[in-house]
Amino acid sequence: MRVDALARTARDPRAWLVAAAVIFASVGLTWGLPGSDTWAEDAISPRSCALFAIAQTYLPGHFHQYPPLHMALLTLTSLPWVATTIARMGTADGAALEAALIAPSIMTPVEVCARLVALAMFAGIVWNVTTLFTRIAGKRGGLAAGAIVVTNATLVYYAHTGNLEVPYLFWSSWALLELDRVLAGEPRALYAMAAVTCAVLTKDQAAGLFVLTLPACVIARPGLLRERRTWIAVAASALVFAIVSGALPNPSGFTRRIATLFGPASEDWSPYPKTLDGRIAIARDALLSVPRYASWLLAVAACAGVFLAATTRRGLERVRALLPLLAAVSFTLVFTLGARRTEDRFLLPQSVLLFPYAGFALEASLGSKRWWIAAACILAFTPPLLATLSLDATLLTDSRYAAERFLSTLPPGTRVEAYGGSHFLPRIPPSLVATRVGIDDPDSRSHVFGVADISANPNQIDLRAPAYVILGAEHSHAFDPIDAPRSRYGTSEFSDADSFHFFVALTSGKLDYTRVFRGECRLPWPLACREIHGSTAHELWIYRRNRSASGPLSPASPAPNDDDYGD
Repeated sequence: MRVDALARTARDPRAWLVAAAVIFASVGLTWGLPGSDTWAEDAISPRSCALFAIAQTYLPGHFHQYPPLHMALLTLTSLPWVATTIARMGTADGAALEAALIAPSIMTPVEVCARLVALAMFAGIVWNVTTLFTRIAGKRGGLAAGAIVVTNATLVYYAHTGNLEVPYLFWSSWALLELDRVLAGEPRALYAMAAVTCAVLTKDQAAGLFVLTLPACVIARPGLLRERRTWIAVAASALVFAIVSGALPNPSGFTRRIATLFGPASEDWSPYPKTLDGRIAIARDALLSVPRYASWLLAVAACAGVFLAATTRRGLERVRALLPLLAAVSFTLVFTLGARRTEDRFLLPQSVLLFPYAGFALEASLGSKRWWIAAACILAFTPPLLATLSLDATLLTDSRYAAERFLSTLPPGTRVEAYGGSHFLPRIPPSLVATRVGIDDPDSRSHVFGVADISANPNQIDLRAPAYVILGAEHSHAFDPIDAPRSRYGTSEFSDADSFHFFVALTSGKLDYTRVFRGECRLPWPLACREIHGSTAHELWIYRRNRSASGPLSPASPAPNDDDYGD
């Protein structure tokens, strides 16, 4: 029986789509590893889950910026390595224990487990979307929808990371699939509400997908409110949410987290004003972002598919066909316009739910000549397929790899000074004497294994006299000497005037340091480097001191032709 089941699964076209998803997410899976941290900005792995950040959710008055569900899952997967370290080190010396926990030998398997979970959930998203659109658009339409998700380069990137985007979209896509089953009359209310609850407990913004969707389901099938199983599902989900979220065990901390969520967390980084012009700019930038997720031809086909879904279905079947659209509209109105953000992850749910409507157009075109359909599919899928291949190649040729090769050629004991967050720095060889300079309290930073953290004025670099200076990716760019740029990639470090002047002087050649390494992403045509959330396809610069530690100050030399050092 088991062999027969495996054979049936192998014959299911959805399995081939899942296999393709696994392949795309597996290439570059070890990006930046082995290491003591991840190169993916805003990831909760490996540090948050391995250092028990989940405890903040339940400590009275405390809170963590994210809901606890996925962190709890990753904390469980990290336990074998963390528990072994605690058993060996004990808990008496907290600083020594933390230093041992962030060693690459611990953090690497923790991060690998987190990425394997993300890979599995990415495969789950492909399965869920394919199944949902097969139910509402037909078999071929469903397969086209799944192929669109598989070649969504931004989604493939997040499947390589410990970020929460793939996990909450996995639960959300499953919830929409279960809601479709509920609308079809199947007794799946408990499954639907469980998936909705898991999505919101994974990342708060998932709630935006269901603010309009759940009421629409009730309006379309008013009999749901008369069914006992519906109220059991709602009550059970509410109770689970209250307990797991910390609302019941830690009401003060939960209240503070919600206040932060609707306050600083949603306002600090919004680039659009709260005006009509701001809303128009959001719509414009969202439209221009199409190539980040699909192709223009797929976008046109998706628009045609939405029209077909709305005009060729009636009654309850129309509601089912428009359910993904309604979820995308709900998310846009509640979250995207509310947060006023259009970066990759803030439009990712819409891309996963809207572009698959091209499957309706494909299903409706089956009566046409096959050569026309084949040509259209090739033209539509070539750009996103190349984008996905480019994303994998970008991870494999990260500029930090070249920087690490450069640093490995330096003599042991060479003193280097690093500037930047742990996510943006290369892995510094342990043979070097490395110090990371910042103006904040060193204890408040995410420490880098083997690198000493100090608080110092960057302008006093002559007193420290490092032989080399490494700029993290968020600082490896030209600085305008007049206007300080907005902090990049969510970092507010070095926003003071003195630090800004230091970076202007260093990058313009006014200090006694010469840029000797410039790492950048280079890929052969037709591939192109993919920049996502400031974590990929960036440059990385290294400077060398022009004088010996005891020698006289020498004039700054012009920068050499350092293009040969890039990947």
